[in-house]
Amino acid sequence: MRALIICILLGLGSSVIGQTKGSIPSRFNEKDFSEHFVYVWNYGETTSEEITEAKVFAEEVYMKLEKVVGEANMPQEQLIITFGGEGVDRTRGRKRTPHVDNSGRIHLYRFDQGGYLSVLPHEMVHAIRINEIPIWNGFFEEGFASAIAYQLYPQMGGFPRFSHSLALIAGYWLTSGRGIPLETIRKQHSRLNLKCQLQTYVTREDFFNYLAGQGGVTKLVDFAYSRDVGSLEGYKRVWNKPFSELASDWEKDLKRRFEALSNTEVQIENYFETTSARYIPVCEQTDY
Repeated sequence: MRALIICILLGLGSSVIGQTKGSIPSRFNEKDFSEHFVYVWNYGETTSEEITEAKVFAEEVYMKLEKVVGEANMPQEQLIITFGGEGVDRTRGRKRTPHVDNSGRIHLYRFDQGGYLSVLPHEMVHAIRINEIPIWNGFFEEGFASAIAYQLYPQMGGFPRFSHSLALIAGYWLTSGRGIPLETIRKQHSRLNLKCQLQTYVTREDFFNYLAGQGGVTKLVDFAYSRDVGSLEGYKRVWNKPFSELASDWEKDLKRRFEALSNTEVQIENYFETTSARYIPVCEQTDY
């Protein structure tokens, strides 16, 4: 049955590439496509097996997203996905950041934990929304994308958790004194989001998953497509509490979940010393 599904998904593409969201980048020398996507990469940098896997998974994610946000909120154009090779330059100890550009093109890099595809559900949420909604609130958009991706694929092992549990990593930041307060992450999103990404992404992801648990994912989706999306008034309208109270309730819930875990010190040591997290700088209080 799984083989049949894969064959069907791979055969969904038309005989030609249709209208795309953004232009196809010229710096790549290989190209393929499926019903909703165009895939571009460089020969010798990305394997045909990786592209075959990506074609199946991308269409799967697309179908799941369509069920969550509704067909009317999905793009009319094909989405472009680029595959840029290794995500970590080990000689320099630097991480390349997967992202969606202003045209709505998805740019992926390969990591030891999760390969190319672990962040694709998150980035696809951005791709279907960018330039399609009237208000873009960065803090909300990152939290919404993280929550939807987690709801669809809680087992995915890439950035920012790198195969560790959400409660473990978010709880560590909250209880260790090394984390950044959620309100600071919200207010200083543009300045801190990427600079302090190891702290901002997992903290925000846990908070938005907490919101999704307070009345269901439907509430979060309705907020995402409302006129007051991302506004403080919107949080209060949807969850009947001001943002500050929601944040306080979330902190109590996260602390409880973290304290219920066992062997946390060993797991945290493993996270910082053996995963790609070791290549990502951690911000100190003087940085924000």
